[in-house]
Amino acid sequence: MKRILVALLALMIAIPAMAQSGFGDYYDCRLAAHRKAGMPKGAVVWMGDSLTEQAWWSFLTKEKPLVNRGIGGDNTRGMLARLPEILEFAPRKMFLMAGVNDLSGNRPVEEVVQNIRKMLEMVRERVPSCEVYLQSVITPNNEVLAYAYIKNKQHLMVELNEKLKAMCDEGLATWVDLRPLLHNEKGELKEELTKDGIHLHPEAYVMWVDHLKKMNYLRK
Repeated sequence: MKRILVALLALMIAIPAMAQSGFGDYYDCRLAAHRKAGMPKGAVVWMGDSLTEQAWWSFLTKEKPLVNRGIGGDNTRGMLARLPEILEFAPRKMFLMAGVNDLSGNRPVEEVVQNIRKMLEMVRERVPSCEVYLQSVITPNNEVLAYAYIKNKQHLMVELNEKLKAMCDEGLATWVDLRPLLHNEKGELKEELTKDGIHLHPEAYVMWVDHLKKMNYLRK
């Protein structure tokens, strides 16, 4: 019990120290928890926002060691800021999904693309052996979407995905297109796979991981 209290106290001290990040209280809290937990060398890393954070990657995959570095509400600026700490541990694979929160916050598509390019170039420069898989942005289902600030931005998600695919064609990362798997005929997230128009039911994560295994991006 004493050890637990000491750890909690350390975490509470760390959080105010990082309150200057400018990315929000939840970001700061999760980042403090990530730093406290540490990270093994050569891990498979999932990096993204709430769609990444909410998944049970360790349960669904056979990859070890595996680390989930998703933070709900994060955007590409926040990910770019915390990426250097992750790269210090020389991950062997990285699965990245980013951009929805930027577009929801009215950041331009080109800014998002440039931030992701910076991330990919940083990985290549600092850990050239790391296999990077850039996953397509999941376009929200406008009809059942629970969040007004994300509505009617599907065209921006389409534009972002096309630009990210073109970037991968340059050789900066392996493109993972989840759209045929998770989208309906309108190009939006299938209604049966979502609880609020953007976040996923468990079966969607099973489909997601099965696809990665089928493509030999993960161990079967």
